[in-house]
Amino acid sequence: MGLFKLITKPFLWAHHNQSLNRFFRILDCVIAAINKNVAVIGIVLGVVITAANVILRYISSFIPEVSSLTWGEEMARYCFLWSAFFGAAYGFRKGVHISVMTFIERFSPRVFKVCVISSHIISATFLGFMLYSSINVVFLNYELGYMSEAFHKVPLFVFLLCLPISFLGATYRSVEKIYEVAWTPASEVIKNTQAEIIHDNVKKD
Repeated sequence: MGLFKLITKPFLWAHHNQSLNRFFRILDCVIAAINKNVAVIGIVLGVVITAANVILRYISSFIPEVSSLTWGEEMARYCFLWSAFFGAAYGFRKGVHISVMTFIERFSPRVFKVCVISSHIISATFLGFMLYSSINVVFLNYELGYMSEAFHKVPLFVFLLCLPISFLGATYRSVEKIYEVAWTPASEVIKNTQAEIIHDNVKKD
């Protein structure tokens, strides 16, 4: 029992420390803003570049002097890639990823809490592995010196940085969820989980 108190002491201090809690609230807002804005800007740029290329190709059929954007296809692909991964990371904060709770809602509050924490632990473990793997992919492309096909002076690893950055944000979100659920009384986990899903799917920011 003494060992348990010794282990939990720093967590209790962190949980009740106002300055630390304020820091994590600010960090939460910063990460959310980055994820959301990159996702929105990426999808907008991707659509605009793709539409412009389609229009230019149509015009070139009548006016041969007009050519499409040689870099457009690759740039649009990277824009969609960044948008998808940062949007997915933002989804972990909003709780909009697909989840089925009909079965575990029939369990007792204590078992339900264990199931929710376990699902977040599995998610965090998987995302942590993907973070590690994506860092290796970026580092490998950096070592090999691969360059972009369209932007010949830009290293390919620059465009691939979206992988470790987005997985880092998603991993942080999963760990944050573990912390939140762990401190929530078992009797309130079901109610809070349902309220969060409804709130985050209805609230638009």
